[in-house]
Amino acid sequence: MFVDDDDKYLRQSSAHLPLLLFHFFSCLRINISSFSFLLPPSPYFPHSSHFRQPLFHSTHLPTMGFASKIANSQPPTMSANPSGYSGAPPTGYTGGPPASLQPGGSGGYNSPAPSHPPQNSPYPSGAVRPPQPGAPGPQGAPYGPPGGMPPAPRATEQQLGAYRQLLLATIQENNLQPFYPPARLDQLVQGLATEAPAKISRLVHEWRVPTEVATDIIKLSLYDVILYVDDSGSIEFEENGVRKEQLKQIIGIIATAAATFDEDGISVRFMNSMELGDGIRSVDDVHRLVGRVRFSGLTPLGTGLKQKVLDPMVVGPARAGRLQKPVLVITITDGQPAGEPLDSVANSIRSATDEVARTPLGRGTVAFQFSQVGNDAKARDFLGSLDEDPKIGGLIDCTSNFEVEQDEMSRANPPVYLTRELWCAKLMLGAIDTSYDTKDEKASGRAGGAVGAPPGPAPGQYGGYSQAPPRRPRGTRGSAG
Repeated sequence: MFVDDDDKYLRQSSAHLPLLLFHFFSCLRINISSFSFLLPPSPYFPHSSHFRQPLFHSTHLPTMGFASKIANSQPPTMSANPSGYSGAPPTGYTGGPPASLQPGGSGGYNSPAPSHPPQNSPYPSGAVRPPQPGAPGPQGAPYGPPGGMPPAPRATEQQLGAYRQLLLATIQENNLQPFYPPARLDQLVQGLATEAPAKISRLVHEWRVPTEVATDIIKLSLYDVILYVDDSGSIEFEENGVRKEQLKQIIGIIATAAATFDEDGISVRFMNSMELGDGIRSVDDVHRLVGRVRFSGLTPLGTGLKQKVLDPMVVGPARAGRLQKPVLVITITDGQPAGEPLDSVANSIRSATDEVARTPLGRGTVAFQFSQVGNDAKARDFLGSLDEDPKIGGLIDCTSNFEVEQDEMSRANPPVYLTRELWCAKLMLGAIDTSYDTKDEKASGRAGGAVGAPPGPAPGQYGGYSQAPPRRPRGTRGSAG
């Protein structure tokens, strides 16, 4: 068969066209991802182009970080914050959950969106009432989706699969397999089938958070949540009592969120007071408990953490084989330790993690979150030093006060508007989900976190426990010794 030489040359040239384009655009320093459709699929990155971010593991897919979750759900004007926000939020925001969650509030779809909060303002005056399962809604109406919509139907199989993937990723990331063998995980997922869609819908509409964030609250059901609360005198008297009001409402939001998917509620322990709070599920429970506490004294942060929380509620039960769930310890304070050495906190954390590591349950038994109320610079510096400590920094997460976090998020990429509800979500989830950890977002070099969790078990791997964890597991990312 006769083939024209020119035609043969053109065919050979066409075969090399993608490579020539690659070198051409590389020389021009143009982002060639826009032209990746010209190239065949890469054998190294399944289902991706040559220039898409590579996957760390063939079964692990990237997920959005905290900033991206918020930005994707907010209007461009809110995310970009065009009003020139520069760190000191404008006034006008009443704070806390929206009006529909407060006594006599109207709320619903037609309620105005909140504006920015004033610097160091309390949450709303009066009790905040986040959504409570079975509780009556505003003005005595039955609790349900806004606008008189019918209750959400039972979860579909696709939704149940998504819940399972979410919980499985958290189990893998935090080494919780000893607590959740496949059969127990299945039982937990099936328990979400009836009410989870309705509860997620309530969180979305009443707290005005993205669906992704509301769904992430399910992760708290894997843990027993213990709040370790600063009841020193400065909480009562500094900033005209604002710190105490913020503290009460933070506890209320956390209690309600944790009880949304786990009826056991949370436990509360105080640094100075001997009052005990167990089974705390609502804002009313919080107000009754805090009302019995006299805020006075110093800040024995590390000593009380060991004596009141870690030894009796974590280490002891773990040694005895009585611990049914891993424990998430959330410490809320307004200052650095006082009346004890500064290294008491680090020593208490290191000792507890070493002790539980010697049990069959492993280091994943306990996770630590620290958060600040108030504007004390020394407290912020102290929590920052804990977060960066080479020995325990990998075992904990620290969240700055609301105003500082809001300022940071406004300068994130993409920029986002951080509400108090979103800040509380960050506080609750930062220690068990690296996408909510500010430190990890900075380490990844971009706002929004690093590569996320797997979509589910690979074929033939029941429960997916034989897969490698999607990110460095918490409890092992820092040496405790």
